[in-house]
Amino acid sequence: MAQQEPLKIGYLGPEGTFSQQAVAKHFGRSAHGLPLGSIEEVFQEVEAGNADFGVVPVENSGQGTIQVTLDMFLTSQLKICGEVELMVHQYLLSRSGRIEDIERVYAHPQAFAQTAGWLRSNLPKAEKVPVSSNAEGARRARGADDAAAIAGESAAHVYGLKKVIMSPIQDDKDNTTRLW
Repeated sequence: MAQQEPLKIGYLGPEGTFSQQAVAKHFGRSAHGLPLGSIEEVFQEVEAGNADFGVVPVENSGQGTIQVTLDMFLTSQLKICGEVELMVHQYLLSRSGRIEDIERVYAHPQAFAQTAGWLRSNLPKAEKVPVSSNAEGARRARGADDAAAIAGESAAHVYGLKKVIMSPIQDDKDNTTRLW
């Protein structure tokens, strides 16, 4: 089937998310990723036939289960056909790459929880702005010199940002997310 046309894989977007990394890890780089705005949307697009498969997060080693994913499987006819474990490395990303420039940080609330200790020690006065995804935070941070985002390395490439700190900043260095 993939030789006739690339598989269309719905994932929790936007571009540059850990879910997109899971798509590439499980389906390969030839699959066509469809970034979607919510886990519910991923289910809807697969059910409607607009995507061949969907990739959704189900559990994070530090923050527990993703309840909306479990709830969707209770009401959907879709079945789980694979699992991806992904090491999650959170980085502080900014346009300038300088920590002294940062006055506000964009991130998903889960990323704030995963990096709370590091932020308390290194950016205690920075405003924390919750957004729908880390990639969305990276998209916003690219527009201002005084902003940063907490996101994965792929978001840095997608949105043209620099790592402020070269090593991951999450408090749990063995942070893993499972996706179905």
